[in-house]
Amino acid sequence: MAKTIEFKGAAGAFFRWLDIILKTLVVIGNGLMLLLVFVQVITRYVFNYTPSFGEELARYLFVWVVFLSLPLVARYGGHMAIETLTSRVKGGTLKFLNICADIFTIAFMGIMVWYGALMVMRTSYQTSPAMMIPMSWVYIVIPFGSGVMLIYALANLIDVLRTPADEIK
Repeated sequence: MAKTIEFKGAAGAFFRWLDIILKTLVVIGNGLMLLLVFVQVITRYVFNYTPSFGEELARYLFVWVVFLSLPLVARYGGHMAIETLTSRVKGGTLKFLNICADIFTIAFMGIMVWYGALMVMRTSYQTSPAMMIPMSWVYIVIPFGSGVMLIYALANLIDVLRTPADEIK
């Protein structure tokens, strides 16, 4: 498992605060989703009634939980990795592979931020079918979560570049 990305100084304080906010929102989102789906099952099978907004809200909460969890998992090194190659190499080769992985992550997250922002702008006039909220409220989490992960990937790349090849494990 990769190491936790650490920030120093004011950036460290800001990202520790951001982590607390993200963790809190993820826990609340998961709890609401669980409660909502539970209530929906009970109302469907016991009262033969289903609230019209329940399924839609659960789906949107799931999207929010996924994209708010994205930077947290990146920060703590929990993203899935294929270790077939990286577990067999050390030193300069491993450093090169880590740099390549970070560059691809940065490129992908940059694309996600750009197109996520475009999607938010394009859906600002569209409303959800059941709850009638602007769809941009649902999609705003995509560029936000991807942007925070982009910052973490940049920090990791800087850390890898500063670390001597013989210290990379």
